[in-house]
Amino acid sequence: MDKKLSEINSNETSIIQRFKFSSSAILQSLSRLKGYIIKYRFIDKADEINFFRNIKPKFLSKLIYYRKAFEIQSSLPFSSSDDKKNFYLKELNKISEYQKDNKEFLSYYRANSTIFDEVYFTRNEPDSWLLLSYDSFETDLNFTTFYDLKISKILAFELLTDFIKSSINKLESENEYKKSYSPGIFKLKWTASKISLIELLYALQSSGSFNNGSIDLKNLASGLENLFNIDLGNYYRVFQEIRIRKQSRTTFLDQLKAQLIKRMDDSDENPKRF
Repeated sequence: MDKKLSEINSNETSIIQRFKFSSSAILQSLSRLKGYIIKYRFIDKADEINFFRNIKPKFLSKLIYYRKAFEIQSSLPFSSSDDKKNFYLKELNKISEYQKDNKEFLSYYRANSTIFDEVYFTRNEPDSWLLLSYDSFETDLNFTTFYDLKISKILAFELLTDFIKSSINKLESENEYKKSYSPGIFKLKWTASKISLIELLYALQSSGSFNNGSIDLKNLASGLENLFNIDLGNYYRVFQEIRIRKQSRTTFLDQLKAQLIKRMDDSDENPKRF
């Protein structure tokens, strides 16, 4: 599943499409997992607890995150940056309210407590009040303990909080860029692959080519995104993939060097042409 998500986030330039395709990929993986677990006999209570506390939420939390992120971006107002920022802040408030409503369980989980694990993470007949208040992607009681959903939401909302804060930072960076942007400057559009731009991003930041080397990666990435009208997505993860390439780890930079040398050689042979 993680491999498929990495491919989607590397290849799709539209954030809406990334969220849509990612949700579909996760749902397929979650369906396969469910099919396996329905037939699987847990060794003991500890085995069952481990699955519903630690394993299933890794899948379900991603589904909740991508679906919620898709919903947020699809509902983002087509208006001023201030309106968009206020919209994002309201979403952060919703997450904060959920955390307040579930603060006892949140404290239990974050403190790595285990005393109630057999109650929370084994498949028992639920109390009627749980059934009435249940809000889930999964209604098959053979594949849920109710509380694995709460953990999944905790993990999903942590990801969602990072995404919303990052989106707010981008809006603020765009505002700063627009203030210093000259209307006479020709607008640039990056047409090479997104992976190539990420390779260039890390090379520029590593070389200290901006602000006397004081600019951090996040701000430089925002600057390139604004300059080239592109969303780089999770460039940290893409860099890890670049780092472990089996052949050249600097494919795009190698191409740049080769093309420039070729141009110089051609210029030597036909100086008037260049």
